[in-house]
Amino acid sequence: MKKALLLFLVSLTGFFHSWSQQPANSLLWKISGNGLQQDSYLFGSFHILCKDDLKISDTLKSKIANAKVFYSEIKLDEEGMEAKMALKMRMQNTTLEALIGKSDYAMVNERFQQITNLPLQMLDHFKPFMAISLLTINTLSCKEKSSPETEFAKIAKENKVPNLGLETIDDQIAVIDKWSLDSQIHALTESVLHFDSSKRALKEMIAIYKQRNVDSLYQYMKEKGTSDDFELDMLITRNHNWVPIIETAIKQQPAFFVVGAGHLGGPDGVLNLLRKRGYRLTPVNY
Repeated sequence: MKKALLLFLVSLTGFFHSWSQQPANSLLWKISGNGLQQDSYLFGSFHILCKDDLKISDTLKSKIANAKVFYSEIKLDEEGMEAKMALKMRMQNTTLEALIGKSDYAMVNERFQQITNLPLQMLDHFKPFMAISLLTINTLSCKEKSSPETEFAKIAKENKVPNLGLETIDDQIAVIDKWSLDSQIHALTESVLHFDSSKRALKEMIAIYKQRNVDSLYQYMKEKGTSDDFELDMLITRNHNWVPIIETAIKQQPAFFVVGAGHLGGPDGVLNLLRKRGYRLTPVNY
């Protein structure tokens, strides 16, 4: 479970092998060839970073601004998105207290509040995923945090580039729901009670991420490991769902895509799946 939790901490950013046939020294990749009239670009993100660690170069800004459409994992400017997500995350017939058990709830609640400055009771009727997400954000010690996807979306909006999503809120909820409540509760209590370990793991992953070397990211995850089912649900199935959408988009017009870095690599990663369809994936300095 600790291994699965490690992947979840970047859940939406986990790291796997880049099957590139060339050095993978970038998180920004040009998509070309296979009859495309213009290039598109794919960026591997870390969904939450300290603001000081988020450097958006002029090259990145230019690639986003010159695209005709901007894609993130979900449409970031959808009206009422957070409210819709919260509604779908509610539990109908149980609570966190009931799932954790009264004997442990007080201890978990106290530690959770120390970490987040929020009582766990506020989330008592929501799936444990919500509490885990708050803990994940708080594994970063900095006061100011930022999301690359959100900042990229702002650049797109400033340049009148339409913002679309590779999947819907319902799609993401379906992925979360494949993780049983018991597993989510176990991950929540482990994360609360071993929070210092989670902080160290995230710090290590960010350091590797900043090296922009997909192979190094893969080696780190190979050492930590994760379950086949978890990888299948969180990464592989979604990658296979996204690639046809990406292909349709790039055939129509230049596009810029930003997804969690963990979706780029591996035999079933987005990079390799696009290569199998005949496209050329080239790392770009930025």
